[in-house]
Amino acid sequence: MVFTSNLFLFLFLPVFLLVYYAVKDNWRSHVIVLGSYAFYAWWRPDFLLLFVGISYWNYWFGLLIKRRLDADDKQGAFRLLTLGVIGDLATLGYFKYANFGVEVFNEILAPLGVNTFTLEHIILPLGISFYVFQAISYIVDIYRKDAEPTRRFVDFAAFIALFPQLIAGPILRYSLIDQQLKQRTHSLELFSLGASRFMLGFVKKVLIADSLAPMGTVILGDAEPQMLDAWFGMFICLVQLYFDFSGYSDMAIGLGMMMGFRFAENFNQPLLCQSMTEFWRRWHLTLADFLRDYIYMPLIRSKRMGADAALFCTMLLSGFWHGASFAYIVFGLYFAVLMLIERRMKWVTKVNGRYRFWRNVLALMLVVGVMPFFATGDIQHALNILTGMAGLRGIGSLDGYFLATSQMTVAFTAVALLWMALAGRINVRYYAGAKQGYWMQHVGGLSMALLWAAFGLSLTRLAANSFSPFLYFQF
Repeated sequence: MVFTSNLFLFLFLPVFLLVYYAVKDNWRSHVIVLGSYAFYAWWRPDFLLLFVGISYWNYWFGLLIKRRLDADDKQGAFRLLTLGVIGDLATLGYFKYANFGVEVFNEILAPLGVNTFTLEHIILPLGISFYVFQAISYIVDIYRKDAEPTRRFVDFAAFIALFPQLIAGPILRYSLIDQQLKQRTHSLELFSLGASRFMLGFVKKVLIADSLAPMGTVILGDAEPQMLDAWFGMFICLVQLYFDFSGYSDMAIGLGMMMGFRFAENFNQPLLCQSMTEFWRRWHLTLADFLRDYIYMPLIRSKRMGADAALFCTMLLSGFWHGASFAYIVFGLYFAVLMLIERRMKWVTKVNGRYRFWRNVLALMLVVGVMPFFATGDIQHALNILTGMAGLRGIGSLDGYFLATSQMTVAFTAVALLWMALAGRINVRYYAGAKQGYWMQHVGGLSMALLWAAFGLSLTRLAANSFSPFLYFQF
């Protein structure tokens, strides 16, 4: 089940909200858990057992770690934490990386004449990268004494299972949401704000991202792309990815507001970045914060490596987190190297700092330059596109895009570029430094009318089944 489906919009969500607001406050966590389990099980009921198992594993380890800390046995607590994290990572590693590991192992053994072995294809459970990270943050925060373990399993299960962000984030941190699980405010104003935010994300996904998808398909299906086609195609893939993922995040945050929750923002105009470092301070913020707090900073505090080595390892792991492929490893290494170069050149720009157009253009070109690895997930395919981007097959033209796509697609491509330009202008000139989501709290009547009109148009496209899966579901 996905947010952009008739089943979710016209059956699951209304029924869930009706039941959620009909029960008393102390029963709402139960409604969240049951509703979220039904939402997840709609895809694969058997993987719901894995999901519940991860929840129980970390819930009990949280209690055991707290008990050891109360007994002033920090070493015992650390051993429990280590065991808990190993269990989480082993589960994630098996489902996400086992097939990749076997392939690499076989490639190493084949030249030696050693018999290789095969492993049945393992299906990747939806959202496993996200809910495993949330589970790890829970037991780590308890060990660090940044949070108290919940005594009610249903509250912890609700934290892990919250269906708005279950599949693709934002990644929740228990220390930032534990009080909301115990008590939160419900109001018509917050519900209306959440509904508006959901509609905004729905429009970004269905009208913009899905309209750009055919253009992305053109470049990914071109056997020998030329320079203009390759650069334009990869830029379109980046814009599609932004509207797809930020649209999902907007819908998740909006659904959370409709239930009384305040989730962390996940994007801050990333295509306005003026360096690779700033890009990661604007893109997928909850993942960036997780990597900083649970990998980068602990590596530095351990005094076993310097800041540069810690950054290199963190970005390498970020690439590997995105997928079991050498292409994603190259993706992580690419950012690691460029971010280290920026440190040496003192070119690390600040979010909401002074905007320079040409720095923004250069940064975007660097981001687009790594998109072949991210968009394809395959080294050979990515190198084929990079060959075209380097101009080794000629200059080319954009005729293939406009001949293979409809006028509607071209129109929405223009809308996407205009949206980014205007949103970036507003962000820089008026709301620099303001709280995320500020503008959504101050939209006027005209803006709301346009939002409703765009949402209505999105529903007509949905009725025609003209949508594509969320891109981040594969991670």
